[in-house]
Formats: sequence, C-alpha cells, structure tokens
Amino acid sequence: MKTIKLITPVALFAAVVLASSGVCKAGQAVAAATATPAPEEEAKSRISGSVGVALTNAYIFAGLIQDKDAFIAQPYLTLNFQLYEGEGFFNDVTFMLPLWASVHDINKPRPINGNSTLKNWYEFDISPGFSFTLAKNWTFTISDYIYTSPGDYFVTSHNLNLAVSYDDSGLLGAFALNPHFYFLQELHNHSGLAVKNGVAFSSDAAQGQYYEFGIAPGHTFAEKSTYPVTLTFPSTVGFGSSGFYGQGFGFFSTGASVSVPLAFIPSSYGTWTTSASGLYYYLGSTSSFYTNSSERSQGVFAWTIGTEF
Repeated sequence: MKTIKLITPVALFAAVVLASSGVCKAGQAVAAATATPAPEEEAKSRISGSVGVALTNAYIFAGLIQDKDAFIAQPYLTLNFQLYEGEGFFNDVTFMLPLWASVHDINKPRPINGNSTLKNWYEFDISPGFSFTLAKNWTFTISDYIYTSPGDYFVTSHNLNLAVSYDDSGLLGAFALNPHFYFLQELHNHSGLAVKNGVAFSSDAAQGQYYEFGIAPGHTFAEKSTYPVTLTFPSTVGFGSSGFYGQGFGFFSTGASVSVPLAFIPSSYGTWTTSASGLYYYLGSTSSFYTNSSERSQGVFAWTIGTEF
C-alpha cells in the first residue's frame, strides 16, 4: 500500500510538468492511452505445394510411348515441407512429396494377368525425396520414384532419382537457359524396356540407367500487367543403358509452352495458372519399336490448369 501511495503523487506531478511544458497534448494523451501494440509479422509458412490437372492426347515417358490418340487426364499434387532456410552457402532443405496419376481412355491391352477393376487408371506415382539449394542458384534433388499401375498394366518399380538444376538468370538475364540434368537408376523391377540379349521386357534383365539433359529458355511479356504471358521453349534429350533402351539414344524433344496467370481468382485460393504446350518427339529406333509405334516422330499437346499455395 505504501508503494501505491508513493507512485500516485509522482505520476500526477509528472503529468502536470508535461502539460505545462506543452509536450503532452490532449490528443497525444488519448492516443497513448488507446494505442495497441503493433502486430507481430505473420510467420512464413513452411508448407507449400501445388495441385492441378493436365489434359493431353498422348503420354510419353522418357521417350517410351505409354498410350496415345486417347483422352488422357493427369492430375497431380505436390506437398513441400521446408526443413531449413539460411542466407549462407547452404540455403534450403525441403522434404517433397509429389503424387501424380495418369487416367486414360485406354487404347492398349492389359497383360494377361491384369484383372484390376480400375481399368482406366493406368499409372500412379509417388516420389518422396529431398531438395537442397546451394549458393542460391543450384538445386539438387534426391528421391525414390515409385511407379505403380492401379490398372495392372505393369508391376511396381522403385527408382533412385537424382536431379541438378541451375538458375542462370543472374548471368544471362533474358537469355537464361535454365539447364537441368536428371539421372534415374532402376532399383527394383524396371521402368525402361528391360532389354536382355536383344529381348525387351525380360524380368531378369539387369537394372538400367537413364540420363537426361535439358534446357528451358523463356521470356515473360507484359510482366507488370495483371495477365503477363510467359513463353517457354523446352528441349530435352534422353539416353540410357543398353538394358533401359536396348541402345544408347532414347529420344529428343522440343517445343513451346505458353502460360497465363488466372488473376481473377482471389489469391486466398492460391496462385492459379493455365498453360498450353506442344512438344515434338523424335524417338530412338528401339523406343518406338518396342512401344508399338512405327512412327519415330510424335506430337504431344497438353492443356494444364493448376494452383500453387
């Protein structure tokens, strides 16, 4: 009680002194009494991802035709969990969980033992892994790519995936190539042609390897407008071991993609984008022969809509 009695006259004295000196004005006193602390900056979410669907006329994996001249829908969902973020040489570590499916109006027959009721669900892939960003521009990814077929078109396979990409926009600006390198090592069963002694789809073939090099130069027009248009020109070449392709060369592809943000959708629903693309494929002789195509030249057209969050 003595402490309260002492503080009260001191506070009254201070108020009188401030008022007489003109420092404490009535409006300032009211503002000070009613002011609330500034809200803390909202913490950045460490969970991000993307979801969408692509509609296409053909599905070609690593230069191997899976199905074509059919209605094909390929929905996807990717979840990213950031584990580390820093400003030094080591910038980011993220756990990734991509899910991808391919649902077809199937044109190809199933194996003799294929009896699943999910006839149109050709493929479902899951590829858990980690990505590491170094020196801000280099991204390394390692994952287990698991190929499954709910429709019983092929057996489940596990594959070690290693990828490297480099953001060269700081060096080349508008002429950036955005190069990438990709390596796949079959671990269990086969994702390639499983060639042994010239015979494809041999269950006892050696585990194969796949190598991919690619670039994707592009440019964004009207970048500051509500609907900027991004034009990209991806080109990719794929090679493989003799067990994967039956020869070294697998395919070459090139084409163009145009994308536009759907800015009319509220940002609270994510960042929506739609794109259309066309790719020309030139397949290796074994790639086309063993996937039931007499034409080494193939065209793939796709329309995609999706959002990032």
